[in-house]
Amino acid sequence: MDRLKNHSSEEPLEEGELVTRADGSQALRVRKRKRRSHQPHKEQERLQRRIRVIQVSAALFLFLLIGSMIGSILIYTNSAPFRLRVVQMITESSEAKVALEQFRVSLTRANAGRVTLTWPEGNSIQELSMLGATAAINPSSYFGKSFTGEEIAVTDATLKLPILQSDQAPESTPSAPSFKSFHFDRYAIARLQLIIGDAAQPLIHLKESEAMFRTSSETSRPQLLLNHGNVSMRGWQNMKLDRSLIEFRGSEIDVISMRLLHESDIRGSLDLNGTIFPNHSGKTSSLALRLNNFLLSGIVGPELGEIISGRVQTVESPNSNQLTYSPNSDSPLKLDASFTSSPSHTIEVGGFPFLASLARLLDDDWFERPVFDIEAAGTLRRNGQTVFLENLNLESKDRMLLRGNISVAADKRLSGQLEVGIAEAMVRAAFNRRVDAMTRPEEEGYRWLTLKIGGHVKNPSDDFLELLENAKMKTVPEPEKTDGVPSFEELIAPE
Repeated sequence: MDRLKNHSSEEPLEEGELVTRADGSQALRVRKRKRRSHQPHKEQERLQRRIRVIQVSAALFLFLLIGSMIGSILIYTNSAPFRLRVVQMITESSEAKVALEQFRVSLTRANAGRVTLTWPEGNSIQELSMLGATAAINPSSYFGKSFTGEEIAVTDATLKLPILQSDQAPESTPSAPSFKSFHFDRYAIARLQLIIGDAAQPLIHLKESEAMFRTSSETSRPQLLLNHGNVSMRGWQNMKLDRSLIEFRGSEIDVISMRLLHESDIRGSLDLNGTIFPNHSGKTSSLALRLNNFLLSGIVGPELGEIISGRVQTVESPNSNQLTYSPNSDSPLKLDASFTSSPSHTIEVGGFPFLASLARLLDDDWFERPVFDIEAAGTLRRNGQTVFLENLNLESKDRMLLRGNISVAADKRLSGQLEVGIAEAMVRAAFNRRVDAMTRPEEEGYRWLTLKIGGHVKNPSDDFLELLENAKMKTVPEPEKTDGVPSFEELIAPE
């Protein structure tokens, strides 16, 4: 036990030093050791912290570099030299005089308050003015030789197209600008205004139309899509555009479909399709025409439409049903259509003085404005402001049959001739025997008379009353007297 006690008390002496305190007690003073153990996880944490610091520093540097580059690009693209470069590119591509206002550029978009392109005389385009133009462009376009992107959107655009002069030689026919430095998939215009001819008195004026021009399509041809709008043509009635699809094929324009509506009616339509040659001053362009339940007044005019009214549709006929455009003519637009009344609709005629006279003489108010429900057909021709209704054949069974031609000149003067057929039974029943005297013998179940039409479209005239006054009453031959046998008059005569 003493040995063990002595051993335990001596061991600390090897590792420390025995010292005596001031109060006489003793203690073992041991020298503190430094901890020198190896800790790999601590070193890994220090390494990751160092890597993160490097990454954050590199990202911050890269961000500052990109920011400075973007800032430099924005400063350059909104500077006068870049604006002049854009104007030069547009000028070289279009060969037009360019005016660019309020031009601003962001990283992915270019905006312009107004862009105006004006071409010298002799080009197929006179002027193009755009308001609120926005282009979604690729950033590489800032340093390239062309601008590329998906779409250019325009709030308002006005396109003016001239009418080529008749003395322009075919080989000098102008071509449309190519805009080769601009490659966009589509051009969208919220409100398009198209003016063909003189702006003061345009040949064709399209307003408030929504347009989409696609540079590539399934047919690999540029396409122009038009939706809605108001159409006015010189000397014609105003119409509404429903929709249209147009393709461009070299110097020719293919109207795949174009649907026009009456100005105040949407139930009927006028459809066009065909090819236009806008750059050939001496070549006539023809578009196939089809009327479907269309109001006759939409073509002949509101005044003549009051005299002859109804809904019509085209019928197949050789060399008919077409709208022609002759750029060198005083009346460039000409229409030719063979028509008949639409199913479940009739043609009405009114306003002529002879109708009121017939209604009075035959004691039938139907004749004041007759309705033709059996057959109503004819040929409609329009040359500018001159309208022709030819080969008219209007029939109402057991009442009336009208045949003939009516025309309205540019000064609204009426002319023409009508063959009026009145049912035989109605002529015989007329209380005024002059109706029987003024009509020719029965043909096709009708008694006929020929009337000359004149006057103004608002006040038509005819020669019915003149024919009525000049009609000689048919005399009934007196019965031959028989010797010795008194006549009926002698028997009833008072003594």
